[in-house]
This record gives sequence, structure tokens and C-alpha cells, in this order.
Amino acid sequence: MLLQSASNKVLRGLGYRVVRESEFGDSIRREAQRLQLQALQYDSTRDGSLAPQEYEFLQRLMERANAFTGPIIEIGTLFGRTTSKMALWKSADKKVYTLDNYAWNPWKLTPEMHFQLTSLVLQYLVDTGQVVQVRADKDEWMSQYRERPPALVFCDADHSYEATCRDIRLARSAGAQIVCGHDYKDEHPGVIQAVQENGGYEALSGSLWVLRAA
Repeated sequence: MLLQSASNKVLRGLGYRVVRESEFGDSIRREAQRLQLQALQYDSTRDGSLAPQEYEFLQRLMERANAFTGPIIEIGTLFGRTTSKMALWKSADKKVYTLDNYAWNPWKLTPEMHFQLTSLVLQYLVDTGQVVQVRADKDEWMSQYRERPPALVFCDADHSYEATCRDIRLARSAGAQIVCGHDYKDEHPGVIQAVQENGGYEALSGSLWVLRAA
């Protein structure tokens, strides 16, 4: 004890702060908690999901869509987060068709792993008949669509100019009452150009756009 006390005096004299073992443990625990909280503060918009204000806007569009007959079509499932939201907001008589070929994801999963993960996310909605998960080329599937005109088509897949123009054209050819989409922002000039050349947007919230009626 005397040796430890003398050592502490020497360390203080050299400008070091001597802490008790309990203080050191407490500081380690606080740092661990800080890192855990930091890890939980994940920004889902980094992987292509919508921001809160965009989800609020999409919910209002879904409420409009519920006044029309026909299903909801989502072009670009990714991991099914927006699919799940739209299934929650749709009227009971509607289905949500969500289309993806699972060729891209931000986590670099293989297409099969990506598909299986998203299937798990959507399993309850698929099993209860609220969502139809379609693994297919979106252009091919949309060009063959012959059911009732969609109440709403949500475009959030390939953000190139050519692909966005095709999505809009195919949605209109299917008779969609509302055509909307994501990522109208500087990082995706193709989306901006395609929307502007197809009548422009009726409204915009964040980067979520709804096309002006043709």
C-alpha cells in the first residue's frame, strides 16, 4: 500500500492523472455504450431507402391511390422496406406488386442471397396475399401487364435517364393513375431529365416526385 501511494505521488508529480480501477472500468463502459449507440444510429437513406419526410409524402400519395381501383406497382424492391410501408397504407382490396431482378444491392450480396433476404422480410405480406414479390426484368414484366390499370406506380430502380423514361412510359401505357418515384436530385441527373421531359413533377418532397398528369 505504501509503495502504491508513493508511486501515485511520483506519477502525479510527472503530470499524470491517477485513476482508481473502478473509474477506469466506468470509462470503458461509457465508451462501449457510446459506440453501441453510434452503431444504432444507422442512416437507412444511404442504402437507397426513403427519408422520413419522403415516407410521409408517399403515404399521402397512397391515400390518393386508394380512391382508384387497380393494384399498386413498385419498380425496384431492394430490401422491401418501402414495399412494407405501402402494404400498410393500401386499402384492404389492393395488392402490391413489387418488381426486382435482384442484380444490385448496396451490401454486395449475391443476387440469390439478396432475393432470399428480401423474401424473408416480405414473407408475412406475401403469405397473406397483400404483396406479390416478382423476380423478373421490370421492362419485360411491365410490357406484358394486362390487369386493371394500376392505382399507383412507384419507380425506384435503375436511375439512368433511359431506364427512368421507360419506367414512366410503361406505367402510363398500363394506365397508371399516379406515377411517382424516388431520387430526383443532383446525384441522379437522369431522373431529373426524364421527369422534366415527361411533363415535369406535380409535387416534390425531398427527392420523391409525383409526375404531372399527362
